Order: sequence, then C-alpha cells, then structure tokens
Amino acid sequence: MAIYNIETTIDLGMSHSGSVTADGEGTVELTDEEVDILVSLIREKKTTNVGKLDLENLYPDIYQKLDEAYSDMAYKAEERHWLIEGYYSHYNDYDEGELMDYCRSELGYSFEFNPEDHFFGEELEEYQEDPEAFEDTIYDIESKAFNEWLDDYVDKASYDQLCDLCYNHMNCDLDMDSVDYTVGIPPAIIQKAKQKE
Repeated sequence: MAIYNIETTIDLGMSHSGSVTADGEGTVELTDEEVDILVSLIREKKTTNVGKLDLENLYPDIYQKLDEAYSDMAYKAEERHWLIEGYYSHYNDYDEGELMDYCRSELGYSFEFNPEDHFFGEELEEYQEDPEAFEDTIYDIESKAFNEWLDDYVDKASYDQLCDLCYNHMNCDLDMDSVDYTVGIPPAIIQKAKQKE
C-alpha cells in the first residue's frame, strides 16, 4: 500500500472581483496492484481522463477509492473557503470575550498591555492615577490586537483547526449538501505511466 497526494481547484462561480475558486489537497491509498492497473490502463488508452478510461465499469473498486478521495478533498476545500469567507464577512455571532478566553487558554493567544505604548503625556498620568477609569479603552486596544491575531490564525489554520474554531467556538452555521468535483488520477501515477517501461 502507498499513499498518493492529490489536488484540485474548484470553481465556485463569479464575484464582483472575478472568478472565485478554492484549492484543495488530499491523499488516496492504493495497493501496488491497483497502481499497476492504473498505469497499464493509461498507457493502453493514452489518456488520464477517468471517464475515457472507463474506470468505473472496468475497475469499480479502484474508482470508488478515487471517487471518495476526490469527493472528500473537494468538500473540505469548499467548506474551508466558505468558513473563511463567513469569518471575514462577520456572519458568525459569538461572544468575543469568551472566544478570547478560549484562544488564550487553548490556542496560544497572549496580550500584554503596556500603557506607555498607548498613552502619552496627561493621558498617561491620568491612567497611572486611576487605571480602572481606562478599562473600556484597554479592552478596545486588546480587542484590536486579538482580532489581528485571530485573522492570522484563521488564515494559517489547518482544516481541522478551522472547523473546530468556527463550529465549536464561533457558532458557525454552514449548510453544505454536496459539491461539484471531478475524479482524477494522482499526479505521481500519471508521471509513472509516462515513464518508459
């Protein structure tokens, strides 16, 4: 058995700024025998198009493996796209303080307030005399810092991390029934088929 990398780009339609796409990556596990079958079939029919290879009829078990892998990859790619889109469009209704506490305890978020970075002159003196009077201002400063940190986390999060954050801590309600996708052949197998026997 070997694990092969696969990838896809999904067309999600048009927006005011142009075509909207989502890129996905995944893997599929195939036996040596299944790989040999695919290589031989590609060489025989001189195509990598799954439909033209008639893979679904000739080798349904192999087709099912590829179909499940490409379907899962496409679903996750589109889901990730809409979760990020929803985040930046502020579709989710959540308590920022609770989310901040969760990110601080579980995700490594930290904030250290230094009054000299934000207050100057008389304002700094007023803060030093009565810090409690500046609670709202300090919260606004941390809120800005937190949201900048959160933007960075969302952009870099793995699929599982993003799903956990959005569904379990940001009250995300994303309804996805199915996605359009095309079953393909892993690039490494196509490359192997192109090599001389």
